[in-house]
Amino acid sequence: MKRILTLIACLILTACAAQHSLVLKETTVLDQTTGLVWAKNANMPGKPLEWRGDDNVYAFILKLNSGNYAGYADWRVPTKNEMESLIRYAKSLGYVADRYETWPYQKLRQAGFSDVRDYDYWTSTRKSPQEMWVADLAKGEVQPKPENKPYCLWPVRGSSLKP
Repeated sequence: MKRILTLIACLILTACAAQHSLVLKETTVLDQTTGLVWAKNANMPGKPLEWRGDDNVYAFILKLNSGNYAGYADWRVPTKNEMESLIRYAKSLGYVADRYETWPYQKLRQAGFSDVRDYDYWTSTRKSPQEMWVADLAKGEVQPKPENKPYCLWPVRGSSLKP
């Protein structure tokens, strides 16, 4: 019985993830399922950024908002749940762990996002005073990692997904 319930839960999660409906625009992608608007370019800074310091994540977000990027001034760092949702969607498009062309960053490129990297991406969700949850778009996992390392930034806007 437990195995059947696990199977049903997996099928439901896969079906929910597969239902994402993306609307591609010139500089943004609207996920109609979640209501989130992602920057179409998943590597806007062009390099990994640090959480703190001179050239950091929040300085870049401030620059986007003060410049009214794509007509919006409410860009932010995605939450852990938002990145997990994006990874689930990518995996629902045909993920096979040992097939490079099916890794989440590849599937997100195929879905219409540009410059999605096979690196770690920041989330705004803290694990501990020294760690943040970081999304690995090659493996398709979100794990706690030290906040003093540089990671990629993929800006998002809209209401946060519920935990």
